[in-house]
Amino acid sequence: MPKKVTEPSVDAYAQGLVALQKKQWAQAVDLFTQSIAAADRPEVKDRARQLLAAASQQLAGDGEKAKKSDDDPYLFAVYEKNRGHLAQALELCKKGGRDQKDERFAYLAASIHAMEGKLDEAVAALGKAIEMNPKNKVHAFHDPDFADLRRSREHRSVFELS
Repeated sequence: MPKKVTEPSVDAYAQGLVALQKKQWAQAVDLFTQSIAAADRPEVKDRARQLLAAASQQLAGDGEKAKKSDDDPYLFAVYEKNRGHLAQALELCKKGGRDQKDERFAYLAASIHAMEGKLDEAVAALGKAIEMNPKNKVHAFHDPDFADLRRSREHRSVFELS
């Protein structure tokens, strides 16, 4: 049987997920930080950054505080998305027109729509994010959340060069 080859960034990411599920926030922060430092693949690095933000927020004890006071609604929206609470995350993105004013919220809203299979809405939100910062096109091209958009003949035009 061949020896299994592992990738350090993916191993740290997987261990970070286990720590996150066990609510071992400090360990999760450490492991996601290791994953980011070792990652060559953008999709691993991006997911690890999102989960690092969520674990850091919990470690600081700010989960409920952020929810109540909107101190950092973006991090809380990412946290809710990662917990699978897509409706709550999308509500945070759209509150007060954030998704129309801030590229981070527009990109996150596009990601949520794509995960929900609402490809027309995802294209519209991603288009807004790209309009605000053209680098978002590159990020989205490598983001696994947008895989369905890339596969859809009808919707992949958002990734084409202008």
